[in-house]
Amino acid sequence: MARNKTRLWVFEDAERELLVAATAEIPTLRAVIERAERRADFNGLWLLKSNADELDEMYSLVQALMDGTRSRKKLDLLDGMLATLCTSIDGF
Repeated sequence: MARNKTRLWVFEDAERELLVAATAEIPTLRAVIERAERRADFNGLWLLKSNADELDEMYSLVQALMDGTRSRKKLDLLDGMLATLCTSIDGF
């Protein structure tokens, strides 16, 4: 699959809140998150149209966030994000 091909990543409000806070000092990733749209046709979830490189950067951010927390609740949330990012990056 081409790296520049558009990919879709869907995430929930809690995940978006976490990413907005985590990207406060990372303008390039903040811009990626801000492109996401809340979609009624996705049950109110956030839909991001992106490319593999941007999603790879987001994956790295989520991994770093996992390394920096001990909260079971936050780790579960981040682990779910990694799973959906993998699916979006790989395209299946």
